[in-house]
Formats: sequence, C-alpha cells, structure tokens
Amino acid sequence: MRLQTWRALGRYSVGLGLRGVEVVGKLGLYIIAARALGAHDAGLFFLCLTWIGLASTMARLGLERAITRHIAAELAIGQGRAAGRDLRTGLVVTGFAATLAAVAAFALAGPASHLLFGAPDLEMPLRLSALVLVPQTLTITIGSALAGLKRGIAAQFVQNALWPALMLAALAIGVSSLDSLILALAGAWTLCVLIGLALLARDRRRFTDHATPADAAASADERADGPAEILPSLWHTARPLFVVELVQVSLASLPVLALGVFVDAASVGAFSVANRISMLIWVVVISIGTFAAPNYAELHRRGETSRLLAMNRGIMLTVAALGLPMVSVMMIVPELLLDLVGQGFGSAATALRILAAGQMIHCLLACQDILLAMTGHGRTLRRLNLLQLAVCVVLGAVLIPVFGMTGAAVATALTVAQGAIGTTLMRVLLFKSHKNAAAFERA
Repeated sequence: MRLQTWRALGRYSVGLGLRGVEVVGKLGLYIIAARALGAHDAGLFFLCLTWIGLASTMARLGLERAITRHIAAELAIGQGRAAGRDLRTGLVVTGFAATLAAVAAFALAGPASHLLFGAPDLEMPLRLSALVLVPQTLTITIGSALAGLKRGIAAQFVQNALWPALMLAALAIGVSSLDSLILALAGAWTLCVLIGLALLARDRRRFTDHATPADAAASADERADGPAEILPSLWHTARPLFVVELVQVSLASLPVLALGVFVDAASVGAFSVANRISMLIWVVVISIGTFAAPNYAELHRRGETSRLLAMNRGIMLTVAALGLPMVSVMMIVPELLLDLVGQGFGSAATALRILAAGQMIHCLLACQDILLAMTGHGRTLRRLNLLQLAVCVVLGAVLIPVFGMTGAAVATALTVAQGAIGTTLMRVLLFKSHKNAAAFERA
C-alpha cells in the first residue's frame, strides 16, 4: 500500500512538473508573441486562437470526456475490446468532424473578418487558422484517451506541455509575423498528433479482454455503497458532454469576441492577455483533473462511492493549496504581470483583478464538473452549463458595450464562479442521495 501511495505521489509530482512547464511555456508564449506582434496584431492573434478553440470544441462533439470515462470504466472490469472500439470511434468521428469544421472555418473567414469584427486584415490569419483545426482536435482526443488509460503524464505532455514549447522554439528562431506564427502553430499540433499516436500504440495490448485483477474487485464491504455502474453507449455519454464542452469554450470565447465588435484590436489584445493569465489556474485544475478523471470513472463503475468521495475531498484540497498562491499574485500585483508582456497591456490590470476573483472561487471548488462527467451525470452538468451560458450572454450584452474590458471581466468572473458553485451544490445533492440510499439498503 505504501509503495502504491509513493508511486501515486510520484506521478502527481511529475504531472505537476509538466504543468509547470506548460505554465512557463504559455506565459512565455503570450509575452513574447505579444511583444513580437505588437498590441494590434496580438489582438488579432488571440482572436484567431479563440476562433480555433470554438471550432475545435464543436468538432470534438463531446467525445473527449466520454472517451476518458469509457476507457477507464471498461478497463476497470477487463473489457479491453470495448475500450478499443470506443477509442477508434472517437478518433474517426472527431477527425472527420474536424475536417468539416476546417472547411467551414476557411469559408467563413472572409465574412467574419469584414462583417463581424470589422478588421479586413484578419481575413488571412483566420483562413490560415483552419489548418490548425484537425491536428488540435485529434491531439485533444488522443490526450483524453491516454488519460483514460491512466497515462496522465503522457496525456498532459501531448495535450498541454509540448505545443507551447514548440511555439517558443519557433519564436526563438525568428518566427515573428502573425501568419507565420499561425502556420507554426499548425505544425506544432501536427507533431503532437504523431507523438500521441505513438504513445497509444505502446498500450495497444491493453485493448484486449482480460480477467479483472483480484485487487481490482471490490469486496462486499467496499461495495456496500451500491451496485456497480451500468455503462451506457459512448454516444449517450457524449451527447450532454458535447453541450457542456461547447458552453465552456463559449464562456471563454464570447467576451473576447464581443470586445472585438465594440473595441479596437489593442484593447482586445490587452484583455486577452489578462484573461489567459487568469486562466493559468485551469492549468492546476486540469493537471489534477487529468489524474482524477479515470479514477472517478473506475470507482463509480465498481460502486465504491465512499472511496470516490474521499478521493474528491483530497483533490479539492490539493488544487486549493496549489492554485491560491497564483490567484493571490494576480490580485495583488496585476500591473507587474502585465508589464512583463509589454507596453499597452497595463490597461487590463483592473480586468485581471476581477478575473482572478472568479478563478479564486473556481480554485476552491475545483474538479466537481469532472466528477459529474465521469459518474454519468452529464445531463445535470449540461443544465448547469446552459444556465451559465444564459447568464454570460445577459451580463455580456449589458456590461461589455458600456464598460468594455471591465464589463467583460465581470461577466467572465461571475460565470466562472457560478459554474464552480453550481457543480459543487449538485455534487452534494446527488451523492448525498446515493449515501442515504446505501444506508437504507444496509439497514
């Protein structure tokens, strides 16, 4: 038991180390890219990233979280062939959908740049952004599969740590124009796909049926919480999670896109930098969540609710301990962080303070959305996210035209806090009922 604990701690440490590489890489990328491009082109670059992120999320169809859950849950009871089928389905479907999304993004680049953003010089960068869609979508799907295999370190390396490092290398060798930076991004994500597929190939033997290990079968006492989960189809899991993923990327994208309509590109760039700095808290959350997700799915499949909830408490405490110092720096010295980027970005200091306040709530109540997704409560999560989207749209429509960056920051922070609070309350209600039912059965 002690050996397993030390191994788990070692994996978490390496995973957090990779997340540290990601934090440094992304922060360095944002700073160096903003300095190289200038405030105006940096604003266009971040609009392109937002455009790509929204289209890629649509192309994934909610399959990435569903794949993580299904692979972990099927392997927990020795159903490797079923896990392999779900993996192949996810890769083929998301690859095809990403190709269609890339064609659509290329076709819509002209109307979007001229009619939506009023920035004709954005047309070519948006067209080039279509090249990023297929490799980015496939990389995220592959990383989710690796997470389901409990290869959390590999998943984080492929999904999050490698591409910022490659982009920094591109900047170091002289890639400095907006168009060339987007082409470099497409190349970086393509390399991530190839490495991710190679890592999956190493685990191909796990996609065969095998007997459940004795230590994986819960005893009668351990399973007193309730019966093992009956796993639905992959599509049944993915449908509500598709809405969830689409809403989440919309919550991150809509304030930026709205600013692109009401303010100049320099202001969009300043807010985008502040927003992306605040979202570095997600680095900690996703890092821990990548390791937690397959364990949530595995324990739920076996009906071990007490162990699942105990693990969840430890996850929340870990994220809070790691994330709150970062939030404190953002709230206390936002000017210092923004001055590192360069001139013209300090105007977003107030916005960064507000965004950090929302991330503080998220940090204290982290990973509850992952818990709901991995335990079959996708529909509940979908309702919570749709409510978030409605609040974001209303707040954005009221605040952004009047208050600009500050209004966008308030809308973003409030919806982030709403999501964390809502998922935590639902987790308490849902699993309280599970515990009560189990106690009734034992009585």
